Amino acid sequence: MQKFEASARHGLLLVAVAWLAPIGSTLFAPVLPHMIAHFADVPNAALLAPIALVTPALLVALLAPLAGMLTDRIGRQRILMASLALYALAGVAPFWLDNLYVIILTRAVVGIAEAGVMTASTALICDYFTGRRRAHWLSVQFGSASLVATVCFVLAGILGGYDWRAPFLVYGATALFIPLIFLIIFEPVRGAGNETPAQSPQEDDQRLFTARFIGCLGITLVCGALFYVTPVHISLVLSERGIADPAMLGLASAIGSLGVVAGATIFRFQSKRSIGILLIAALAAQSLGFVILYTQPSLIGGVVGMFINNVGCGVSLPLVLAYTMSRLPNAYRGRASGAWTSMFFIGQFVCPLWVSAVSTLGGGMVAAMAFFATFTGFVALLLVMGFASGRALREPAATGAPIIATH
Repeated sequence: MQKFEASARHGLLLVAVAWLAPIGSTLFAPVLPHMIAHFADVPNAALLAPIALVTPALLVALLAPLAGMLTDRIGRQRILMASLALYALAGVAPFWLDNLYVIILTRAVVGIAEAGVMTASTALICDYFTGRRRAHWLSVQFGSASLVATVCFVLAGILGGYDWRAPFLVYGATALFIPLIFLIIFEPVRGAGNETPAQSPQEDDQRLFTARFIGCLGITLVCGALFYVTPVHISLVLSERGIADPAMLGLASAIGSLGVVAGATIFRFQSKRSIGILLIAALAAQSLGFVILYTQPSLIGGVVGMFINNVGCGVSLPLVLAYTMSRLPNAYRGRASGAWTSMFFIGQFVCPLWVSAVSTLGGGMVAAMAFFATFTGFVALLLVMGFASGRALREPAATGAPIIATH
């Protein structure tokens, strides 16, 4: 194996490769109503189509640990190139398919590829860079993902104006990364970058999976599910209001998703405050956004509601991630970040099932917004009472430089 010094070009390429996760989940959200309409004759199409959208998230959550083992055994670069090829082939396939079940199958394959891409690219960033340089590139990776998702919302809306299948063609362009990975990325030397002595697996599990850590994972699951309520379902909410143009739905989603960037920026400057104060504020913002989505029938009202809701999401996710990692020794952070990522993606998969159940029971997607407004407001109220009586919620949200985590 070769031994080189990693530079900015390696960091930028690996960050760009990691964008495939938000690209995969946002490319056809604006055309979701048209996809449901196309498969109207398929039983439960209104449920199956959103599941097709987020199926990759479930596969990432389940297979990321296995992908990590393979990258250690086979090599980061090989796994990354193979995963990129699989991602491009499976991602573009629905453009030619007219079977909803087969499309869901191809989305599962995309998830398998995403698990390899995300695991290998993140592992390479941690292999190549240490200390502040590693923190810098991880922050760039997470922070830029929301902006990429915003661009994808707009692009999907424009392409969806021609055909709801058109956004799938974008997946094929990801194959261009393969020669760049082959030419630029090198396999790290085994054993390089070890920062702490290794512990036995049993000792690691006992020291990592404390009550505090497990509680953080539970919060991550809820926050992850709430994070995807408006990005995935805003087009359905607006369609119930009579707004169905794909370009307008894409533009509304893009503007609303900028709230995540605003929320992440707020957290970056307020990360020294207690987790209780920030989490209460984040949930209150989400609740207010849901209230606006429920009460305001106009396009502008929908955009404002989604933006405010996403400000809360943009605060909550990096907040929970920073708090989860704040007391862990370096030796456990890789495994901890993998567990956190798995819980986040499980939340993404659970989201459409949760929203669909609420929508069915409540009589529509707009009615579901009232439920989520009540739910987030109630949880915020519980946290206020917990903050007044407990010590855990008074702890600082993060120590050192915060990491912006948006997907």
